[in-house]
Amino acid sequence: MWRESREMTRNDAREIMMQILYEMDATKSLDEAKATQLAAERLPGDHAQRGGRLLSETVAHLDEIDADINRCASRWKTTRMPKVDLAIMRLACGEIRYSDDIPEAVSINEAINMAKKYSTDSSARFIHGVLGAVTKGSKND
Repeated sequence: MWRESREMTRNDAREIMMQILYEMDATKSLDEAKATQLAAERLPGDHAQRGGRLLSETVAHLDEIDADINRCASRWKTTRMPKVDLAIMRLACGEIRYSDDIPEAVSINEAINMAKKYSTDSSARFIHGVLGAVTKGSKND
């Protein structure tokens, strides 16, 4: 539960959603209902509704999101990627696909910032390249 005295930002909410995706992947419990439940438990107010919807859509379309990531990640497959990096990319791809109110560039930038915070600089560069290719591919569809 969010315990800080300050107001939760979208960035804070993204980090919690990424952590939920990571946890669900690590425990092999990726399903829409659990994603919505965890968002409701861990995110306050409007963030819970928005986060639950985004997580639910992301998990529901995980095969398509992973296919996009696999297509755009040269020589890497989602099965071999670090779980933190994968959770960051899945969340960003879900946001790019299912959150019309957030520009793609914002989703990519936030993913890069999370990678720098939770992973490595090389992961940040890798995630930037993959997400850039994903967005270019979605414009060509």
